[in-house]
Amino acid sequence: MNQEKLAKLQAQVRIGGKGTARRKKKVVHRTTTADDKKLQSSLKKLAVNNIAGIEEIHNLFESVVIGYRGES
Repeated sequence: MNQEKLAKLQAQVRIGGKGTARRKKKVVHRTTTADDKKLQSSLKKLAVNNIAGIEEIHNLFESVVIGYRGES
């Protein structure tokens, strides 16, 4: 095989830059917006509603307090 053709084929398979491993295919990760949409649709099926105005939650267990703060 011609060296130029071989170098061209190798360059097409390399996903990263020079010095990276050659991969068969590029893995595309899902975006978080798709996950958010799935979560919202699942919550809608369960008839769960947002409660506006809650900024902080404290869960009290036997000897542990777990606190959550909302995004502000």
